[in-house]
Order: sequence, then C-alpha cells, then structure tokens
Amino acid sequence: MNAAVPGVVQIRFSTRLEMVRPLRKMLVAVLEAHGWDEEALEDAALVATELLQNAVEHGSRHDGREDVTVRMVVQGDTCDLEVHDPGTGKGPTSLLARDPAQPPDPASDRGRGLFLVHRLSVSLERACEGAGACVRD
Repeated sequence: MNAAVPGVVQIRFSTRLEMVRPLRKMLVAVLEAHGWDEEALEDAALVATELLQNAVEHGSRHDGREDVTVRMVVQGDTCDLEVHDPGTGKGPTSLLARDPAQPPDPASDRGRGLFLVHRLSVSLERACEGAGACVRD
C-alpha cells in the first residue's frame, strides 16, 4: 500500500442519484490502492452503491438540496462504511422497520438493497441519528 493513500475518507454529496456512481468509483479506488483483490472490490462496490442510493432515494427528498455524508475507514482488509442521510424521505424509522436478514419477495422489483448489504457485510448497523438515519457496514 502507498503511504499517501488515505485510510479515512469523508465526503458530503448532494442528494442526486447521478452522484452515486462517481462516489462509488472513488471509494473503490481507495480500496484498490490499499491492495484489495477484485472479488472484495466488487462486493464493496455493491455495498457502497446500495447504501448510497438508498440514502438518496429513501433518506432524502433526492432533489439535490440536501446532503448525505459518507465516512469510510480502511484498515488492511477491513472497511467500515457509514452513510448518514438527512431523514426527509421515508423517515429513519422505515429503515429500522425492515429485517435485512429476510429475503425480499421474489415477485417484487425492489427491496433487495439492505438484504444484499446484510449478506455481504461482516456487520450491518442501522440507527436513527438526529433527524436522519445512519447505516454502518
């Protein structure tokens, strides 16, 4: 690993879905610079995408006038990712109402995000913080 590669990344981005892809690419590039292998990078990219997109779609009005805060801490082959939303969408209690360990209805075209994150993560924590919600992977 290059000593110039940050072990902690924190960024705020506007609540627009088009921000998710470039932010995910940046987070994955940091993990790649830390020496993560391709399989781990793919899993991390999926987790980041789901958490970031959920924060915008469900945790905000997704109009670009609010912010989501992301904090990633990398230590060797572990990564802690926190995503804080403003809580103006469905509300933080809706995040806690669903059991992420339960598979979604196969007939539904939505609702797989937290289930995927749960399956790919060592731990998944969800909490109400202030007016919004925080998801930690």
